[in-house]
Amino acid sequence: MEYPNYYYEQNDRQEQPQNPPRRGIGGYVVTAIVFTIIGALLATILMPSLYDLEGTAQKPAPTLTPGVSPEPVPTPETQKPSESASPADMPKPTSRPMPELDGESPVIGNSTNPIPDIVEQVSAGVLGVINYAYVREFGGTYVEQAAGSAFMISTDGYIVTNAHVVEDADAVAVTFVDGTELDAEIIGMDKSMDVAVLKVEGENLHALKLGDSDAVRVGEFAIAIGDPTGRELAGTTTFGIIGATAREVNIDGRTNTYLQTDAAVNPGNSGGPLLNMAGEVIGITSAKTVTASYDEFGNAISAEGLGFAIPINDAMKIVSQLITRGYVLRPGIGVSIVTWDALSAQKYETVEGMLVYTVTKDGPADEAGLRPNDIIVEVDGAPVPTQDEFVAHVKAKTVGDTLELKVWRAGEYFDTTLTIGDLNNMGSEYVGGEADYNFFG
Repeated sequence: MEYPNYYYEQNDRQEQPQNPPRRGIGGYVVTAIVFTIIGALLATILMPSLYDLEGTAQKPAPTLTPGVSPEPVPTPETQKPSESASPADMPKPTSRPMPELDGESPVIGNSTNPIPDIVEQVSAGVLGVINYAYVREFGGTYVEQAAGSAFMISTDGYIVTNAHVVEDADAVAVTFVDGTELDAEIIGMDKSMDVAVLKVEGENLHALKLGDSDAVRVGEFAIAIGDPTGRELAGTTTFGIIGATAREVNIDGRTNTYLQTDAAVNPGNSGGPLLNMAGEVIGITSAKTVTASYDEFGNAISAEGLGFAIPINDAMKIVSQLITRGYVLRPGIGVSIVTWDALSAQKYETVEGMLVYTVTKDGPADEAGLRPNDIIVEVDGAPVPTQDEFVAHVKAKTVGDTLELKVWRAGEYFDTTLTIGDLNNMGSEYVGGEADYNFFG
């Protein structure tokens, strides 16, 4: 699954090629950081095409996009029709108690090289995740459509992974180091931070000790364990250092703070643990950069050693809500935007504002009539803010609140009212394609 954004907070921007080929906005914003989601996609595709989102069963590998200006900043994904809603898309309100986080630290016998001791003792708590789709043909059967990694946080069966690993699943199972596969229940998922909680029933389950991600320092060693490419390479261990402790990264319009590491991560590692040298979980491996820059001809230059993990302290704030309540409300409107400045407005003979880049099907923006290439000029009666201010304005509202917009479309203005929705109930299908510079040409 690919997501078309990179550092929307303007971090680590790469210089734009001087003479890129003329094309739509989508051509500039694809292909850069890959969510390490899929070990197997129907056992054939590891990194599918970015925008193959409609009319197929294909589930592409999530990506971020390089710092290209202007840069689209999506708000929530698309609301799915109720008849096709999957378990991962349906919040389950609950009143469960928070379980005891009873993982134990590994016993380190060799302080010079503790990695073998750590790997041997934590591997029982590192799991594979299989995302199954139900296929009605041939009498109905479940087929594997995606795979990822996960880890146990309590001996009574609670498991943490990435939300994109289990998104759109009709059924989910986890696999253990000995090959055992158990059905798993989706307790809850939060797409904004990309965290999901699963639960299994079993005996002699092994939980990992959670560390303190706030105490992590740049230069510390780190270990990633997971299932790159799926079950074929289950339990793969990689080693590196922490390259940054507070790297703000934008994934599909959602900016979170990540630990950066050069420990190798690949499709299928998503959801697995990033460990310190005490064998404690300090992060959830989630993404990697695959494009560092572009050459003079606009060709991508590969990046090396840029992986990202959600800090465990941040993740556990969400995990606790998913376990005890079943969901985390995240206000959003289902639209992505590009800052449309005076230079762009002059060049394409439009007004300034925020260009609507994509609109998600059945989301608030879709229902309010917004379409790609619309330009938002006012928000709640005030001149259009910056991207960051607009996102903050939406986040400050609650689900059910309204948002008043004044919009320019093809030389005419109109007003519309959106009702704020919950992004966890939104899917991934766009309406009307993507905005295109050529539209104004």
